[in-house]
Amino acid sequence: MRDTTRQRVNPIVLSGTCFHKPIDRIPYIKYWEKEIADLQTAINGLGDPKYTLELRKDLDGYAECRRLIDELQSILADMNTLTEEVHVGTDFAALLDKILPQSTVAPPDPFRMQITDEIRKILACSSRLTNSLQTTMRDAGVEPSADMAASLCAVDPEQALEDLLFPATKSALAVLDPRQPEFVDTWSVAKSVLAWLSLLAVDGEWLGQASRSALSAGKLGFEIVVETPFGVELVSSRYRQIAPRLRAQKGTSEVVGDELIPQPQYETGWSDEAALDKLMLEVWARVFPEESRSTLSPKDLRTLNNELRFRDKHKTFHHYIPVPLEQASRLCRPDFYQKLLAKDRLPAITVIFFKPSGGTPALLVSDEDYFRTVIRNFLTIPEQLARKP
Repeated sequence: MRDTTRQRVNPIVLSGTCFHKPIDRIPYIKYWEKEIADLQTAINGLGDPKYTLELRKDLDGYAECRRLIDELQSILADMNTLTEEVHVGTDFAALLDKILPQSTVAPPDPFRMQITDEIRKILACSSRLTNSLQTTMRDAGVEPSADMAASLCAVDPEQALEDLLFPATKSALAVLDPRQPEFVDTWSVAKSVLAWLSLLAVDGEWLGQASRSALSAGKLGFEIVVETPFGVELVSSRYRQIAPRLRAQKGTSEVVGDELIPQPQYETGWSDEAALDKLMLEVWARVFPEESRSTLSPKDLRTLNNELRFRDKHKTFHHYIPVPLEQASRLCRPDFYQKLLAKDRLPAITVIFFKPSGGTPALLVSDEDYFRTVIRNFLTIPEQLARKP
């Protein structure tokens, strides 16, 4: 039994079921012993024991259950069994992970289909950008179909952004007056297409496996293998199934999430308490920029946590703190953020740990830094056009 059970069975543990400790398994054995004894006594009490073959087969079956129950429960106790609540809460992801690899046909990615649909709706708002994309695609040797969104999403994301969307957007805006509404509208449409299209650079299969592996290991989250905060914004947005809000950070080469909460500049001599207070004030300033605070009261913390929960649930904002794991700063230690997420501080804030190596990269790009360069140049198209004589 032990040789094949692990491959053939993926158990679901019902609430209140105990068998992981040896002492927990004793009642099951006693149950079958009682069933055997009761049935044997009943058969022995018959006046005429003839024509009881089926009853005796059942008795043999009970004895076989009694023989195997200890070994079966020992195997199940040693497996990574998940409860029914976890399965329901994750839409049976762990079960699907067992079943789907055996299929010869890969299932369609629902979120990829959603991305295509979102881009289709966005492009319907700008015939100028759509026409420019058609011309650019033909110039690049890509014959566009009647469904421009599907054509864009079918191309490698790096090529789609650098060779198609970037020149098409620049051409569409170059003939417009920046002071006119059409310029603003076309630029808004182009940025929305960029946001959704950039998510195709995230390895959705890796994301699903990482999430399920963390779940099976009993972890609440997983580390993202990316090199930059830009990568964190893409992967975390893909995970939440929302469009990233990308911003070229002035004076730097960085592209970041518009609602990213940066770590405060660490000052020598800070205790953990001082650093935590500073970080919580930074979160407040990002969530409520119109209300300045020098310190946060318990009421302020309740208000801040409630606001963060609401925004996260309804996907109206994407507030998070990215933490590079391989830096030596006090503000990069996981135990420091455990204190931040304590019940009396900010349990509602999202903390995302990332590292440049040590696992499978989360982005399907050959060079994350170059991909960020493409995005940054796209986001500065209006400035580039303004510099033209």
